[in-house]
Amino acid sequence: MPRPNVHTACQDFHHASETARRDVLTRRQLLRWGIGAGVTVYGAQRLPTRHLLDAAAAEAAAAPDAPVLVSVFLPGGLDLLDTLVPLDQEGPLRDLRSSIPAGAPVPLAGTSLAVHPALTRGPAGGLKGLYERGQVGFLPGIDYANPNLSHFASRAFWETGMVSQQSVSGWLGRWLDRHGSADNPLQGLSSGYDLSPTLSSVSAPVASVSDPGDAGLYLSGLWGEWGDAAVAAYAALARTDATAPGPVAAARGARFAHQVAQQLAPFARSDDSAPDPLAGPVTYPTGNDTADRLRVLAGLLAQPLGIRLATVDADGRFDTHEGQAATLTSDLGDVAEALAAFQADLAARGLADRVLTFVWSEFGRRPEFNESGGTDHGAGGIAWVQGPRALGGILTDYPSVTDLDPESNLKVTVDFRRVYSSLIVQWLGTDPAEVIPGAAGFGQVPLVRA
Repeated sequence: MPRPNVHTACQDFHHASETARRDVLTRRQLLRWGIGAGVTVYGAQRLPTRHLLDAAAAEAAAAPDAPVLVSVFLPGGLDLLDTLVPLDQEGPLRDLRSSIPAGAPVPLAGTSLAVHPALTRGPAGGLKGLYERGQVGFLPGIDYANPNLSHFASRAFWETGMVSQQSVSGWLGRWLDRHGSADNPLQGLSSGYDLSPTLSSVSAPVASVSDPGDAGLYLSGLWGEWGDAAVAAYAALARTDATAPGPVAAARGARFAHQVAQQLAPFARSDDSAPDPLAGPVTYPTGNDTADRLRVLAGLLAQPLGIRLATVDADGRFDTHEGQAATLTSDLGDVAEALAAFQADLAARGLADRVLTFVWSEFGRRPEFNESGGTDHGAGGIAWVQGPRALGGILTDYPSVTDLDPESNLKVTVDFRRVYSSLIVQWLGTDPAEVIPGAAGFGQVPLVRA
């Protein structure tokens, strides 16, 4: 039986006051409008849904300046050498990948490095502009020892914070299990239709944010007459009085879903032209899915919802086995432009000092080009932190393109779990050993301004 997804949404805003501030909604507006975006709640069967916004407002009121960590995933394995170009290794690098022009890399002042020109896209010089203002800290050479170059395994390791094949919760989900709320699923948000495994928890409720305007009960893959029939079937199931464990669980889920759908039906937007209460002062690029997700997230962060952790899966094809030059120019540029707009939006809303963004990919690429003008799966990737509180600069050692590992890959210069431990201590202010097994052995790397 398919699992129901329950979405809440804002209602028609034609009668909203024109003088109401869009970046700070009142509690009355929250209760009237919903939270302004579709939300799927996970692990919340036991929650009294009518109190969801009350719980969120209480969380926000109790800690209005609580730090927020945003995790942005670049799928496919972003290439370090073409994103953050080592100018002092230009000769050996050209020998390895002469058929992959880096375009015109833009030098970073005071370093022997340059960035891909796509990183200059966006407000105020894009990510390069943020770097020049001390708000980006690059982490070249990030990975783990003896890396597994499978997309699925490597991504799972990063999502769980454990290099292990066992099925475990996400590293941010584990943090919420220890330090989150028992009744506010908005504390951990995935910007999209599905929950990021990084936020998968054991007991703490979390949620995913989808397209503003969604409302009602939705079953994945069903729509039209079939969808209506399925919703009716779930409504009937919710009225059953089952006794066996399986049917009891199904009936409870159906009852919860149908109840929430009924409660939220009046809040559905009936007119797409109605003003968006989440709209901010910054214009995001159009036709850019990553920008859309970050735009919605910025609007939600401006509300008193008690959000502490958020995840975004970026759009783009970073598994560049072929045509890497064109792909990075296009897709890396779209992501960079979206991230720059997001940072400008947070600053304009007065939220930037509270939000630290961590950008990562599951591995790097091989130093040597292949016959298709691309690079295959490799080690020693790139990640970065961004925001006014991020420690700017080059924060880890850049790997050598001549001193490679036995598999002819870049050597790993920093373990991703060291970075996770550092984020937990320096930004979230808690003991990383609660979340990352063996955290003490990984040490820390400075990521946040004192």
